[in-house]
Amino acid sequence: MRHGIRHLGAALICAASSFAGAAIAGTPVTSRDDYLSRMDTDGDRRVSLAEFQAWMGYAFERMDANHDGVVSQAELPGGRGKPVSLAEHRAALAARFAKQDVNHDGVLDARELAAPPQR
Repeated sequence: MRHGIRHLGAALICAASSFAGAAIAGTPVTSRDDYLSRMDTDGDRRVSLAEFQAWMGYAFERMDANHDGVVSQAELPGGRGKPVSLAEHRAALAARFAKQDVNHDGVLDARELAAPPQR
């Protein structure tokens, strides 16, 4: 992954975290369990990669004003940075998910979701 894409992917992930609090019901997430319940669309108390990407993809969808599957330079805050495709953004989210999945069971529990991002 090119440096610019990696940087933009991180920026979109951070933006997703900011937007995520109000993404579903228009109210901020106030607790670890609240965060889990909003991301966990199937109600199994765990967050799959697909659920994580859907929730965290909110920032990408919001920034992609023309809905062409690419956040262009013009759509980025301040008009700076390199374009990133939805596929590249999802790959960045998958990498973040894998780092957060400390026990490598393919899902995130509330503890893993609440943990600071792993490097």
